[in-house]
Amino acid sequence: SGQNGYGGGGGGAGAVGSNGESNPGTAGPGGAGQSSTIQQGPTVPVTYAGGGGGGADAAGKKGTAGPGGGGAGADPTSGPTDPVGSTAGSGDVSSGGGGGGAGASGIAGAGGSGIAIIRYKIGETSGTAKATGGQIYFYPNADGSPSPTGQTIHVFQSSGTFTTDAGFNETVEFVVQGGGGGGGGANYPDYGAGGGGAGAYYRHTVPINPPTATPMAVTVGGGGAGGAGPVIYPNTTSSPGTK
Repeated sequence: SGQNGYGGGGGGAGAVGSNGESNPGTAGPGGAGQSSTIQQGPTVPVTYAGGGGGGADAAGKKGTAGPGGGGAGADPTSGPTDPVGSTAGSGDVSSGGGGGGAGASGIAGAGGSGIAIIRYKIGETSGTAKATGGQIYFYPNADGSPSPTGQTIHVFQSSGTFTTDAGFNETVEFVVQGGGGGGGGANYPDYGAGGGGAGAYYRHTVPINPPTATPMAVTVGGGGAGGAGPVIYPNTTSSPGTK
């Protein structure tokens, strides 16, 4: 929510967004996202699903982006020479971050696209894969274990197919990050809109042991489009996040 023309920040996977405040005249920042080590191992955590910052009115300050790929809110309009204002930041690609809210007469940001990551352990120290699909990486001891094991990671930044080899028998850990919501459009030229909420973050572990090579569809969604601008100005929207 917001106060007197200052949009609130969108919620992240790790924290709620903050309200906009009329004193000192600042839109709300987006909520923080969720950190995960599944993609690059324990020494390189990656944060997903930050909320979008709120937009501000013509006299205020935009809301900052939530850590984890959220987009910042739009700056206020610069005046009669810029009737549609500035464009809010969009969520980062493959982050699931929310788009920034439109400022006074500005353009809202789109949500960031999602990502799917699949990881399984193998009992050796050299790189290998027991399945196909996505971008494939190998990390020795990616889970921090002192035992001589490695982990294979399949990263899907767009929809694809995860296909196990014959005889695949592993406990698979996966993260599914949904696409983020687009920032709100300012429906009145002197007010800022709220930032978009982050996409859903889901982490789970499941055993997979099909008797034969088995394809499994992986769907990665795009982010939502930013909200439309006020009707008294050109009704412009941002493009949705890519799939």
